[in-house]
Amino acid sequence: MNNQSKAGVMHRKNNKENTFLFLTDINSILVSGDDTNGEFCVVHCAVKENDGPPLHIHRDEDEAFYMLDGEMEMTIGSEKLSVKSGDYVFAPRGIPHTFKVKSPKARFLVTAYPAGFDTFVRELGVPYVEGMEANIEPPTPEVIEKLIEVSKKYYITYPGL
Repeated sequence: MNNQSKAGVMHRKNNKENTFLFLTDINSILVSGDDTNGEFCVVHCAVKENDGPPLHIHRDEDEAFYMLDGEMEMTIGSEKLSVKSGDYVFAPRGIPHTFKVKSPKARFLVTAYPAGFDTFVRELGVPYVEGMEANIEPPTPEVIEKLIEVSKKYYITYPGL
């Protein structure tokens, strides 16, 4: 996955080595914590309509979202935001947040400071194969249970679960 020159220049795109089916989303790790000494990571997310995570809190990471295309509704603390292509949203650590995609599809970048979201995606995700998302059902209680268990390791909690 390391496409980095001796000068430290990095050039990456979504590919089979860095892309995972993460619950119902397709996530590609463009920059990992390994690349940045744990400072941050960047994950490209492709999410279909009506999908999004349960309300959750990151104890240790701030997250920034940059919407490439599509539309979603985000809740961060008590604020509800309509997020469209070209919008940037910062979600500070310790604040409950979630999103729900409102367009048929949405693509956005998540930058997490410090890194950790990238290893979370790798641990819970499965290597992506073109088209596998077409047969994905909503997460079962067993999948949600695994999500909650793995999340503990990353200090992510779910107030509503």
